[in-house]
Amino acid sequence: MSELILPAPLWRRLAASIYDGLLLIALWMVTLLLICLPLNGVLGLPPGNAINRGLLLIVALGFFVWFWTRGGQTLGMRAWRLQVRRGEGALLRLPVAVVRAMAVLIYWGLVLTPAAASMIHRAPSLESLLPHVQNASIGAALIVLLSVVSARLDARRRLPQDWIAGSEVVLLPLNPFPAAPKNKRAPKSAKSVSDPN
Repeated sequence: MSELILPAPLWRRLAASIYDGLLLIALWMVTLLLICLPLNGVLGLPPGNAINRGLLLIVALGFFVWFWTRGGQTLGMRAWRLQVRRGEGALLRLPVAVVRAMAVLIYWGLVLTPAAASMIHRAPSLESLLPHVQNASIGAALIVLLSVVSARLDARRRLPQDWIAGSEVVLLPLNPFPAAPKNKRAPKSAKSVSDPN
């Protein structure tokens, strides 16, 4: 059982996050097509309204909370053998999972801020925001860098969302449920005495 307390390497967490990000984008696309677009048409709302953003936030929170409270693994975490749990090894409870999911979304918002800032040049109507976005981008990059450095120095490799929620991400062994040892085959029994051959 001591194998389960190995902290997850940061590169595995990044790989699982990319996988989960792609799944979340797919869920958002389905939500936009099946709920937001029809709702916007019925209510006459413009694209990108507060209701749409709220629904996408609920989908993102629901995605993480559902998986973390029901096994401690999203699909990306399962692919990379990672599990999120509380410090004592129990699964996250609903309120803790919601807090951690909010922290994850904020953290990834910071991670993606520099990429968003680089796309401002493609939207001439947003050019006036460019100096503010560049400053925010530099600030976000520094916060992310400091959090990664602090995670490397922490024995349990905790990122800000782990500190906030009191959780940790661990690396599971290759086979967390090893099979019971197989019985050796019984030796062949001697021929029966009544057998004439």
